[in-house]
Amino acid sequence: MTITVFPRFSEVDVLGHVTNTALPVWFEEGRQEIFRHFSQAASMRDLTLILRRYEIDFLQQIQPGHEVRIETRIEAIGRSSLSIVQQAFQQQRQVASGRCVMVHFDYAANASRAIDTAQRQALAGLFTEEYARSLATAPT
Repeated sequence: MTITVFPRFSEVDVLGHVTNTALPVWFEEGRQEIFRHFSQAASMRDLTLILRRYEIDFLQQIQPGHEVRIETRIEAIGRSSLSIVQQAFQQQRQVASGRCVMVHFDYAANASRAIDTAQRQALAGLFTEEYARSLATAPT
């Protein structure tokens, strides 16, 4: 999945480049399609994913005045978690990469919840090529 963001004035720091706090917000926006598979409400007030971990590598300065392309893919699905990889590009250069783990969560039980087969199949279009290949060649 790919989205495009345009750095806002409020995301530019005193040094004249996009502040590092903008990337987690942009990457979260890039995960919206995944979120839709875990919510029945358009407002996502019933979202059943929680963020377990995230990391971001800042590879290049991001400049204001130029759009940024965010690419999001699912790297792996465990019993109750998703490993998501993301990349940011500006002017054909990779400027950042990120990885996060999100857990399918049952708030009533205060515990993780298994990701069912239907959800896995619905998410298949977001798999990285490597992950899709590994599933296709896995013994059944």
